[in-house]
Amino acid sequence: MSLVSHWMHVDLFTVEQAAALWAGFDPARISPAKSLRPSEVVAAIQMITAGIVGKEITADSTGNGFSIIGDYSTSLVSRADLEAFGRKRSMFPAFLFDTLAPFESSGTQFPMSGQPLVATVQVAAPIAAPNRGGRPAEHDWNTFTMEIIRKANQPDGLPETQAELVREMLMWFQEKYGREPADSAVKDRISKIYRYLHEAKNPVG
Repeated sequence: MSLVSHWMHVDLFTVEQAAALWAGFDPARISPAKSLRPSEVVAAIQMITAGIVGKEITADSTGNGFSIIGDYSTSLVSRADLEAFGRKRSMFPAFLFDTLAPFESSGTQFPMSGQPLVATVQVAAPIAAPNRGGRPAEHDWNTFTMEIIRKANQPDGLPETQAELVREMLMWFQEKYGREPADSAVKDRISKIYRYLHEAKNPVG
């Protein structure tokens, strides 16, 4: 199970944890020294703090004596508030939302070395968002998902097994982009599709 999958079961986060995950970093690998934090995490802390100050996010600062001076780093925020905050801004970080819905605009995965683990997921919009710079997505997961939808709408539908679709999509990446992501990244996304389809066909109760 990936790091993000573990955090998807957590309902309360410190602002520091939420900001690290929002920016795609492992909270355990973020330095406690503010000056050494990645700029993406600093920006996410500031964004969440603005949400707290603006009453969009309710923070429990019972154990945080620094909240009186506006430092909410160790205050607790709920998953529900963070999800609502993200939806309002059309931002869908992977630790809060299913990485297949809405469509991903990026899905870069990095090794466990203090670098980003999973890039923030943002919803596809009818009008292209302006280029704000930064590292481009390594793989086009948005088009990947739409290609699977296209396959599902063909007369033969999707393959019977996940493994077959994984092979097909790895080949699709190679043919379309001349390179392919890690097998695990493709398997993770495809397994969610097959699990959802299985549960839809066999509802509990």
